Amino acid sequence: MPCHPTWETAGMDPRYNGVAVGDGNLDGKGVYATRDFAAGEPVVSYELVPLSREDFARLPAGEDLFVHSYGGRRWLYPPPARWVNHADEPSCFQDFARGCDTALRPIRAGEAVTIDACAETDYELSTFLDAYIGSRNARDTEALLELVDPQAVIWYRGRRVGGHHAVVDALIADGPIRLGRVEWLIGTGRWEALCSAECRDDLRHVTASLKVIAGNWQLVYEHRG
Repeated sequence: MPCHPTWETAGMDPRYNGVAVGDGNLDGKGVYATRDFAAGEPVVSYELVPLSREDFARLPAGEDLFVHSYGGRRWLYPPPARWVNHADEPSCFQDFARGCDTALRPIRAGEAVTIDACAETDYELSTFLDAYIGSRNARDTEALLELVDPQAVIWYRGRRVGGHHAVVDALIADGPIRLGRVEWLIGTGRWEALCSAECRDDLRHVTASLKVIAGNWQLVYEHRG
């Protein structure tokens, strides 16, 4: 597909070094190479902007489309990274360690810059689980309150607990937890997910339901039995 640059390529913005914005599926836009890239070369940098719940609420209409949740925190993708489209056979992979989309193979000028959005969702969920277990085991109330929906419900030790602070207090009181054999079921539209895991300490099964709320993955239900 030929490159159709738009005004976003103007100026000396280093984020557009070697790429331009044209037609695509994200708000009608996509990203294209304006020069050749070698395999392993950084193509599009992220420079993600962290958002609080209040920041998210103040976003202009349509900006929420470009918010993703990593490690239980909201991040806003700036241009042009926000317009990199999904492809089943992508030209790049998301290199979160370096904060960029990196070429999987040689990319020629005019070719679309694409990633596997499914891998992005996997990263979102795995980093949420790491943050959740880490905060729970560290008995970090404030961190857990950010990861648990105010209307969350949990079942543990044969009883139901509902409500923001009550759920967090119960999770902390339950003590450290280690999970294994973790599997995910992603809902339609990528906004809901079901986690199935095994508690390594007592071999009981753990089921947790997550949902993207105000741009952030949140625990909405957990059952351990």
